[in-house]
Amino acid sequence: MSISISPRLQEDFQHHDGIFFPNDYEALSAVGQKQLWDKIGSTYYQTHKAEELGEAALRTIDYQQITGKIGGLWNRFPHDRHFETILEIGCGYGRASINLSKEKTLSCRQYYGIDISEPLLRRLIYFKQTYDFYPSAEFTLICDSAETLPLNDNSVDLIISNAVLMHIQTEKVEKLLLEAARVLKPGGAFVLNNSFHNRNCPGHILRNLSRKVFPLGANSIYLNQQTLDEVESLLDRAEIARKCSKFVVEPNPHYVLLPEELGRFQVPFASEVNRRLKPPDAQKSTFAYSFNAYSAGVLVS
Repeated sequence: MSISISPRLQEDFQHHDGIFFPNDYEALSAVGQKQLWDKIGSTYYQTHKAEELGEAALRTIDYQQITGKIGGLWNRFPHDRHFETILEIGCGYGRASINLSKEKTLSCRQYYGIDISEPLLRRLIYFKQTYDFYPSAEFTLICDSAETLPLNDNSVDLIISNAVLMHIQTEKVEKLLLEAARVLKPGGAFVLNNSFHNRNCPGHILRNLSRKVFPLGANSIYLNQQTLDEVESLLDRAEIARKCSKFVVEPNPHYVLLPEELGRFQVPFASEVNRRLKPPDAQKSTFAYSFNAYSAGVLVS
């Protein structure tokens, strides 16, 4: 099977060991966020231990014990869907796609995965060899930031992303969404699960205050927060509705009153308090930890 490669991917990237790297990869490697995610990616969710076990041993173990499960919007993804082309933004080691392929029998002919972390992409290749998710697809993996996508206009049928956009500066999120709208085919679909941290969430408000008091304990991987209206505005400015007609932004049903830690200190009983929190409909967009966004019609109720 042969898939045409976009001119930009041919001209501005080099292919090594299954991954496309930008020609100026040295400059990208000097960026602080890439250095941070390369470090995190080396041991992310302990998945590096999978390579120590070896492929033969891994095949005897339930893959979810190694890769982890997914929830949220993915529970509402329909079974047995096929899309010619899937783009995963912030694909990491492939957790979302492995689960969607195995649990929902999602399939495609071409899979594009983009992530800034080379160690995570290396692990995705390892998991592809081990678990053969999207078995009939051709894989194109790109090690780069996602605010400029080296793909053709109107070339992608489905865009997915899982808990990624809150790790990117707001101005880059705007560029990324513009790029997503550019590459999405008319009539295409997108699912951004747990992607926008809620600025109004009490847990975030308290944590933001603690970061001012304890700056050394600040978490440098979370870089933006929005209200529900601001998320809708981001998508409106990206004009993604030109491609998918309608989209939905909704609270993620994980509600937080208290952060589980402030600075370096654990907050007693926070986990139990949050677990018991059941806000009325009118307050869900206040207490939600994050927001989801997706094109209308792509999920089941």
